[in-house]
Amino acid sequence: MNKVLFFIFLFVSALKAAGQIPMQSWRVHFSVFNAVGVASDQNAVYHAASNGIVKYNTDDNSIEMLTVANGLSDLGISTISGNDTLVFVGYSNGNIDLINGNTITNIPWIRLAEISGNKQIYDANFQNDLIYISTGFGIVVYDILKNEVRDTYYPNSNVTVHSTAIHNDTIFAATGSGIYFAALSQPFLNDVTNWTKKTDLPSAIINAEFSEISSFGSKLVFVYNSSTYDADTIYYLENGSLNKYGTATTVTNLTAGDEQLDLPPFGGVDIVDLNMNQVDFIYQYNAGIPEPIGCIKKDNFLWIADRNHGLVKLTNNWSNDVIYKNSLYADGCYRLDIQYGKVLVAGGGLTHNQVNNYFRNGVYQLEDETWTNYNHETSDSIDYDKDWDFISVAINPNNTDQMAFGSASQGGLKYISNGSAISEVYNQSNSTLEINGSNYTISDIRFDETGNMWVVCSGVEPLKVMTPQGDWYSFSLGSAAKDKFPYRLFIDSNGNKWVGISNAGLFAFNENGTLADQSDDQLRSFSTSEGSGNLPSVYVKSITEDLDGEIWIGTEEGMVVLYSTDKIYDGNYGEYDFNPILIEVNGEVEKLLGTTYITSLTVDGGNRKWIGTNSSGVFCLSPDGTEEIYRFDTENSPLVSNNVLDIRVDHLSGEVYFATDKGLVSFRADASIFDEDFENVTVFPNPVRPDFSGPITIQGLGYQSDLKVTDISGNLIYKTTSNGGTVIWDGLTLTGERVQSGVYLVWTASVDGKGKEVAKILFMN
Repeated sequence: MNKVLFFIFLFVSALKAAGQIPMQSWRVHFSVFNAVGVASDQNAVYHAASNGIVKYNTDDNSIEMLTVANGLSDLGISTISGNDTLVFVGYSNGNIDLINGNTITNIPWIRLAEISGNKQIYDANFQNDLIYISTGFGIVVYDILKNEVRDTYYPNSNVTVHSTAIHNDTIFAATGSGIYFAALSQPFLNDVTNWTKKTDLPSAIINAEFSEISSFGSKLVFVYNSSTYDADTIYYLENGSLNKYGTATTVTNLTAGDEQLDLPPFGGVDIVDLNMNQVDFIYQYNAGIPEPIGCIKKDNFLWIADRNHGLVKLTNNWSNDVIYKNSLYADGCYRLDIQYGKVLVAGGGLTHNQVNNYFRNGVYQLEDETWTNYNHETSDSIDYDKDWDFISVAINPNNTDQMAFGSASQGGLKYISNGSAISEVYNQSNSTLEINGSNYTISDIRFDETGNMWVVCSGVEPLKVMTPQGDWYSFSLGSAAKDKFPYRLFIDSNGNKWVGISNAGLFAFNENGTLADQSDDQLRSFSTSEGSGNLPSVYVKSITEDLDGEIWIGTEEGMVVLYSTDKIYDGNYGEYDFNPILIEVNGEVEKLLGTTYITSLTVDGGNRKWIGTNSSGVFCLSPDGTEEIYRFDTENSPLVSNNVLDIRVDHLSGEVYFATDKGLVSFRADASIFDEDFENVTVFPNPVRPDFSGPITIQGLGYQSDLKVTDISGNLIYKTTSNGGTVIWDGLTLTGERVQSGVYLVWTASVDGKGKEVAKILFMN
């Protein structure tokens, strides 16, 4: 193996291990446990969750993730079904995608239709070249060959259709107020008078909700959806006779094949033959207790979409495999922390007024592309009845095996010391944490450079700290901060603790390295008054420090900057005021972002500012804030919501993570942390193949390094300056042509001339 190919092999192997995605690409990190259903075509099985699909290719056992980042048109998947050639994906807002092999076609007509009320897609029934689509307002008939809506049927006025079946030349609709039917030969099924309600049912359920209906051999099978827990009832009609199958249970779905009916009640799957006899019952997997949401039969296997185990491939109770479950526990997320490639996500949340949502999602950890979930199902230290709404997380940058989770609940603070299991739970009996009412509200956590864990917690004194030895201290931020909600905590490079207290403003505190001696503590409060902080609002939502030591503050009414922290404790009137960034727009001077509600601020390796808002998505600004680098919202990007709750950057890869109210997404930006020693300069992709047209990423550079690309004879091909520690190159020469096949050298040096490194890139045209 020659040296160039050996270099490429090592780099690609390292890249795969790190799980990097291509530059300027997106990922939607959706929960497969928020299962919706399962479908198949000739070559693949599709496990649908609310925010994405796991596609399992049965030919080669490969797995693809389908999301709004790579083809799907929307979020909020509500149903999935398919035949040999086509997979139908329906959404809660009426949107539709059709998957045909590697092609995804969007059918937006229902979503865009001027129809009031519920447009949700509940089911899709394939019948030859037609799809009968069950919606919140009726039945839409879609012609596959003509790619058009043929008709819309209305079984009754203002009725939700959950499912349809074609049985003996009659169309049946399971609706929210009974079962309706009509002859398919009737030409005007868009007229409600041509539909008849089925009345030969028990009187108590004639007008009840029915969730499923299907034709199975000579039988019409349907499910009465009871409002009482575990009281759904399966009926079947044959030769005019109504029968009941089994006992009352909870039924999530039913799938009828030519000879087998699959019924997934709570806790298992019934396999039923044409005589409605149970021939098998799936009550366990190798991985644990089933909680199926849907199942199909393909290639003599049962494929199950399961709320606890993701996608399961099964022959029987003793022969089954979990195909895919590498996922965060739920789509809900609130706060983030990232250290050295490890991502930690708080899965709880509070309302705008700091009221509990009672989310029991726990905390999710992503490391080396593997998700680990901490919740009441995986950890004995998290109690379903005491722990909810985890709203803060932190990783110790000095030892990433040490992590902490805070919640707004009765459960206290969870601490991990060994990288895996919760080792300690802190509460008022073994720490200085305080209960506010009946809950601990631990709203933010940070580790400082010496390993002390700082916590802000609602109570009399909001600021707490635990030393690496386990000793706890509590500090006062003054009377204005007592018994108020401490929303944010940030520790700057000088050891100042910045605390945003709702309806009280901003506080800076420094213990001067003497935790036990409070006589040398320093404290400053910042308000909206000019001369005393000049904040836009007393509701501070985000705090960060940039690479120049400037403190950036986001509030409910805009963003400001403190350009120097030298005077924050002993400055005179106005010497510690924050300032808005002023820009000129059409000859007028305006405040950057005006009074926009800023939810999150963070800085990447290029000193650029990433700004999250509560309704306008994400802004990425130049180091001084005056130039817009990126602007992301739901209309121009895969960002899943414009309400961005938190932003953090993985400085090793440059990937930026966004926690939103609808889920977690990430974008690999073109800046990463810099390395002044140039010890690990990497290039991706390498080799550059003929079909590759995206950017080439060069990482591991010094801050604002000069970069030159030459051929092996030393002729200059390209030059630029790095963004933090990253450069992206389009593979073109200085005159705009694509470089020729061959080996090219990458020369890097910091702007002050110190440190050089050479990497190689192989182009194959």
